[in-house]
Amino acid sequence: MNNANHRKLIYQYGLITGSIAIAFEIMRFTLKIHYSSEGITTAVTLLILFGGVLIGCLAVKKYNSGFISLSQTLKSGTGIALVYTLMSIAYLLILVNILEPSFWETSGQIAFETAKEQDPEAMGNISYEDFKPFFIWIKYGIYPIMIGFNLFFGFIFSLVIGLVIKKSE
Repeated sequence: MNNANHRKLIYQYGLITGSIAIAFEIMRFTLKIHYSSEGITTAVTLLILFGGVLIGCLAVKKYNSGFISLSQTLKSGTGIALVYTLMSIAYLLILVNILEPSFWETSGQIAFETAKEQDPEAMGNISYEDFKPFFIWIKYGIYPIMIGFNLFFGFIFSLVIGLVIKKSE
């Protein structure tokens, strides 16, 4: 398989995976549950990423006459995860700047209330204004965290998939 076709498949399956993830996030937004950070949400997004990496790696194997090396799998999976991540960041930017400009403020208030409920002694007399500096970093720190998290899991998923489906030439 030549490099151009391999790159095309990475983009194609990365766009499909990212589109599914954005559809899931739009569903959460329309249901007004986009502020909840339950474990099921993380599990579903990881499942979407795993499915995209798996299908993308199988497509690379199919177009390569049934052969795929571990390095091709790692390259495909990490590339799909990168495209997926860039699409997710684009959606998040649209969410926080256009769809819901008060997103970070509301998230901060929810985090403050949650912290007060979970540990009232530690939170004591702390007001929301005192709490704000501890939360505000997430407004800018979420983007590198998303990149690192998704690329790490994309790499791990493609490594596992590669060990299972590889067939050397």
